[in-house]
Amino acid sequence: MPKKVLIALPPAMLEQVDFIAQCEHRTRSDLIREALRRYLDNFRRQQGSHLSVSTMEMGETFVNAGSGSTSST
Repeated sequence: MPKKVLIALPPAMLEQVDFIAQCEHRTRSDLIREALRRYLDNFRRQQGSHLSVSTMEMGETFVNAGSGSTSST
């Protein structure tokens, strides 16, 4: 089950998020989830060879949690 988190964003950034979400007919949460998923994928690609298997599994758990999969974290 996805968990809710509270984040603080500068007003200008939130305005940009809302504008893009509206243009793409998406929710704010969906847009932020996609941005975080892409960041995590990029991080994993750049650092993958330096990360332990358990750290990689944890990252996949976070990514899967955003897609609606059951998460243990």
